[in-house]
Amino acid sequence: MAQSIVSILPEILMTIFGLLLIVIDVLAGEDRKSGVGYFGIAFVLLALIASIPPFNGFKIFGFNKMVVWDVYSYAFFLTFAFAYIMSTLGSVDYLKDRGINKGEYYVIMFFSIIGMMFMVSATDLSVFYLGLETMAISMYILAGYNKKELTSNEAGIKYFIMGAFSSGIFLYGLTYVFGYTGSTKYHIIAEFIRNNGVSHFSIIFGLILMFAGFAFKISAFPFHMWAPDVYSGAPTPVAGFMTVAPKAAAFGGMVRFLMVAGVPVVEKWQLFFAILAVLTMTYGNLVAIAQNNVKRMLAYSAISHAGYMLIGLVAANDIGYQAIALYTMIYAFMNIGAFTLLSVLKNKGIIDDERLESFAGLAKKHPLYSLAMLLFMFSLAGIPPLAGFIGKFYIFMAAIKAKIYWLAIIGVLNSAIACYYYMRVTVYMYFKEAEYDVEANLRPAAFIATFIASVVVLLLTVFPSLLINIVKSMIV
Repeated sequence: MAQSIVSILPEILMTIFGLLLIVIDVLAGEDRKSGVGYFGIAFVLLALIASIPPFNGFKIFGFNKMVVWDVYSYAFFLTFAFAYIMSTLGSVDYLKDRGINKGEYYVIMFFSIIGMMFMVSATDLSVFYLGLETMAISMYILAGYNKKELTSNEAGIKYFIMGAFSSGIFLYGLTYVFGYTGSTKYHIIAEFIRNNGVSHFSIIFGLILMFAGFAFKISAFPFHMWAPDVYSGAPTPVAGFMTVAPKAAAFGGMVRFLMVAGVPVVEKWQLFFAILAVLTMTYGNLVAIAQNNVKRMLAYSAISHAGYMLIGLVAANDIGYQAIALYTMIYAFMNIGAFTLLSVLKNKGIIDDERLESFAGLAKKHPLYSLAMLLFMFSLAGIPPLAGFIGKFYIFMAAIKAKIYWLAIIGVLNSAIACYYYMRVTVYMYFKEAEYDVEANLRPAAFIATFIASVVVLLLTVFPSLLINIVKSMIV
């Protein structure tokens, strides 16, 4: 029992801190709700420090091999923590301006991380599903958090309906897998498949349904239909958080499942995810080109980035899953940084001005803002030698090592296509004359979030080994 408790130490710490956060919310005055978010950041950092595992193949299983605490799960915990910290800082003034700065916002986002942690720590499908639902319910609430805005209400309802449907599909597939193998534990499923194969209808149908549910959670084509409306309708800091953390959790959990339970039949699912990767990358990039709303453009961009990460999954090798972990960490900084900057843009006092034309001439009036946005756009495009390029380089190298050259080539071509719509934003900022009286003032909290994201993107450009060494020590 002691070992089992230790195996979920990070989750226990986060749960205790989450309950303390609820108490702090109750005690805080209406004008001090931002303090709940700041306490949340402190608690996440404390849990992050307290749960650092030794980087030497450390692995502790618990509850009869239902969960595990290892470097792999901690690497994704880092991504969740980065996403929470920057999203919280970016939310403070955004929520105040709209009169919706309530403590439960920070509490709900905090508890969503606990669900994500269980997803990547799970070695049992039932635990994975419980983590998935804990995360998903939190995301439904956050998507529709701004009750005063019809677009936010629409985002919450759409995400809830489609999310519940996809969770049902995943769970239905899980029951078929359990019925065929007699277990929900990854290693037992792997052993059963190794001995009996996957020729039976039950296991084939079950896995297809599970993969479909997973594809929805990462907004992969053609299961992406909810993503553009939900991302563009949700509060901007929430949209930034949703494009990073839930995706990372879904990838982290599915990689562990496939690298354990899916190893005996790796060639069976590789082609499925390869086709999914190509369709997702290509669709996301092509539709993003047509967008004149920057927030919606970033929403389609998020779909394409899921396609890049799927390449690491298809590679089915150590470099592949390490590349996914590295990519999610880097993506957290550059994408949430871009959403934070977008959230402070105002046109003659009108908030939520997300049109591309509003960026015209910003470089002259707000040079630091424009420089930070240029940095994030270039990094998202994968321009060398920025951090985004490092992430994509490792993803494509994983495919090359697996000798899936055609997939790496399609990934590179899609990166070239993506440069067009990312560069459009910078062209408007630096080479177009201002059409509107736009303000882009970064107040302290949003400035700190942008500063952290910018520094990390630049730091990883020079010292990529800071994160590479962490992911290289991962063992699934």
